[in-house]
Amino acid sequence: MVVKARKFKVTVNKDYCKGCLLCVALCPKNVLAMQRNKAYVADPEACTGCQLCEIYCPDFAITVSKISDENDQ
Repeated sequence: MVVKARKFKVTVNKDYCKGCLLCVALCPKNVLAMQRNKAYVADPEACTGCQLCEIYCPDFAITVSKISDENDQ
């Protein structure tokens, strides 16, 4: 069984999130979900790095960053 390494990290700043649901609706891989009227990362391994959640978040509450590969130098 081959396990793919996660390539992207999604972070939600709960202090900024207003619970508008845009990120949840736009994510093509259902990485984000809602809990207590705030977005959270439900499936981090599914992230493709498309950054739709980060780009369209009106509150700048989401960041998507690339996880550096140990072989990248």
